[in-house]
Amino acid sequence: MEYNEIVKFCEELSCMDKVRLAQHLMQLARKEEMLQHQQSRACSGKICGHAAEIEGNPVEYVMKRIGKMRPNKKKSLLNSIQTMYQLQGGISEQDQELIIAELQKRKFLKIDEEGRVSYLH
Repeated sequence: MEYNEIVKFCEELSCMDKVRLAQHLMQLARKEEMLQHQQSRACSGKICGHAAEIEGNPVEYVMKRIGKMRPNKKKSLLNSIQTMYQLQGGISEQDQELIIAELQKRKFLKIDEEGRVSYLH
């Protein structure tokens, strides 16, 4: 499919779908840019600091940061995780839910039926 064809299809989208598509394309572009420039940010063959933590073990990274922030509601927790990954090109809602599920499995936190977060550690 060519660019002009894609533009025509995009013009038919609703306003909200256009915004969602734009956000998705920005995330893809950031991820691609990060991969292209990964070598320039390398330190002795490894990714430096912040990015290395995220790639090494995302659950541990989130656990460490969330433990300091301690959001009280699930929505705030999801927003916090989204913000952590913003500079790395974003994170899908599915991946956010997987991280939260792993945090619950490790008994780091608990989310009740009303979406309130309790920290167990």
